[in-house]
Amino acid sequence: MEPILIGWFATIAVSAAAAFKDIYYKLHCLEQFPEVLPQAKRLLLFLLEETSSAALQLPKHGSILSVRSFSREAIIDFQTKRDMDIGKQWEEYNMRRKRGGRMELFSDRDEAIWWLKQISPVKYVDGAWLGHIGKVTTPFALRKTMKGAWQILSEELGDGELEKNHVYLYHELIKTLAPELLTAEEPDFGHPRHGLEVLPVWKSAVAQLLVSLFPAEFLPEILGFNLHFEAISMDTLKAGKELKEVGIDPYYFILHVSIDNADSGHTAIALELVCEYMNYVRKTNGAEGENMAWKRIQAGYLLSSGLPGTAICPSRRAAEDDSDSALSPIEAQVIKIFRAKSQVVHGIHCNSKLKIGGRSVADWLNPAALTSETWQRALLNGLTASKYWICRGDSNNSRFMKELRWKGRMFGSFTHDEYEVLTHWIDSLPNLSQALEGPGSSQHMDHDSDILSGYPAVGRVASKAFHAIPVSPNSKDATFSFEALPSLVMSRSPCEETFIPLWLSHPCLLQGFVSVPFRTNNIFACNVIKILRAQGGFDIEQVCVAGMAELRRPNSLGLAGIGMNMMSHQDARIAALPSLNDVLQIWPSEFVVWMLHQSMRPIGNRAMLIGMATAFGVMHSEIARTGLPCLTTEDQLILRNISQRELQWLEVCWAELQLDATSCTECCHGYIIAREEIQRCFTKD
Repeated sequence: MEPILIGWFATIAVSAAAAFKDIYYKLHCLEQFPEVLPQAKRLLLFLLEETSSAALQLPKHGSILSVRSFSREAIIDFQTKRDMDIGKQWEEYNMRRKRGGRMELFSDRDEAIWWLKQISPVKYVDGAWLGHIGKVTTPFALRKTMKGAWQILSEELGDGELEKNHVYLYHELIKTLAPELLTAEEPDFGHPRHGLEVLPVWKSAVAQLLVSLFPAEFLPEILGFNLHFEAISMDTLKAGKELKEVGIDPYYFILHVSIDNADSGHTAIALELVCEYMNYVRKTNGAEGENMAWKRIQAGYLLSSGLPGTAICPSRRAAEDDSDSALSPIEAQVIKIFRAKSQVVHGIHCNSKLKIGGRSVADWLNPAALTSETWQRALLNGLTASKYWICRGDSNNSRFMKELRWKGRMFGSFTHDEYEVLTHWIDSLPNLSQALEGPGSSQHMDHDSDILSGYPAVGRVASKAFHAIPVSPNSKDATFSFEALPSLVMSRSPCEETFIPLWLSHPCLLQGFVSVPFRTNNIFACNVIKILRAQGGFDIEQVCVAGMAELRRPNSLGLAGIGMNMMSHQDARIAALPSLNDVLQIWPSEFVVWMLHQSMRPIGNRAMLIGMATAFGVMHSEIARTGLPCLTTEDQLILRNISQRELQWLEVCWAELQLDATSCTECCHGYIIAREEIQRCFTKD
């Protein structure tokens, strides 16, 4: 490739990478930048469209699109063939290496370090595609599916063991090899001085952060993304072998080969989740709904497969350039038109001063140069990057197309059939600039009204501010230790209209702590993960991960499941309600809505949320001891085990928070706020 074209491509990539870096940082700090959410949704839709459109241009053989309609047998068959293909590629790779073939990811240790640094934005969001999954606003019928998805997230985060946390593992590796590199949540992480300019890596990383942000709207896409991402890749297999050869610890990659296995690992869980979800859709929306859901799962799968998030090392780039320049069918038709025109108009444009990507029209239309696929790709990229000529996705407003129509300077130069090809090409171009331009209007992101369906997206505090928090006199400034928690005063029969909504919603308090993987890269967050595991009904952490065994484990009710059983003791109208949103339509609770808002800001409200969760942990312990009319003996025993585990780790969190006076006060105040609300449920009128 000519140096001027390399420079042109680099300019485009750096500019686009800067935009993705900006949103990457803001999504790591969503509490500070909630206004980015409309932009985030636009960008997610753009990436879904981009990757799906690209896949449609390729042969369907071997693609998820080859599975035209869903069935368990079809998806298992597809997965088996995919795994067999990877196995064959791996076998061929090892044969090449045995015959003396060189390493294929990088050439030496220095280049391996360069590669590891370049892919760090992706590795620092390991698990993010499930970060907002399974919140309390999820429809009750999807509880089992969401628990399985959260099992994967939990294992990505080490099940609360820091040394097993995938982001921690990668961060520790980078610290030994490139200690100067900043961390994902720091604003200068993407600064040009670090040289992290590989656009596909940033796009893949941002896609993982985006796809789980709106689980109520994009659940099928999340499950499809998960289905692909949890599959073993050749890069992972090669890295496990080649890093060792250059003296770098490969365990992070070896871990992903084993934990993602298709028997008991994440690949197996991912398939099961898709099957469970499709069964749910079939029952609720029939065959038409099932067909639409499958297309959306495929779109999520293509989002992951279309953004591989890897970097090509300098020593390998020359060999990769030719393969990367392959044109889609519609692009090939466009180039065919340009080549035909170039034979007769090349000299005519020699006096034109117009530039496309730094080159004149005459240069681009050089017939000899246009025989090169690299040159063809550069011409198309130059045109589509030129807002003067092309309005991506909108041929009607593109100046290039206006010049082909009546009174345009090129009218008559192109036939109607050629005009139609060019129109189709421009209309098929995703408009990245519109997706990335500014935060835009938030009129379609009114979190004050959709908090119960759009949660956990960060929004403004509820429009009706929660003013009436009845707390004991002077309690706001009171401090106390975990060992001296003020007691709860509870009767055996709570008011169902206030207690049921409170029970169903209060597990939200700590769920936001794990939404961004890099923020779990510390002991405090790991303790919160263990609390969430207890509340979710997951088994006690063992030496090995549970994998599929957790999905099959009987009597694995968490707080949500116990709440559903409590609802079953209500009248038929209440027992049949499908979600927390529906419960609150009948039994409104300003406190619950306020609590949901606070839980979406786990950084700013960290201490208060721990304090509130502690009050509910004490409530669980007390109810497990005394029982409730709507609580079965079996559920009472399960609740006792849950409360013991969560209070164990909450106490550890308190110990850290009490080292800081402000955090200590906020933690105690949170406890009092929740304690008073709980007691109000048990107070007789």
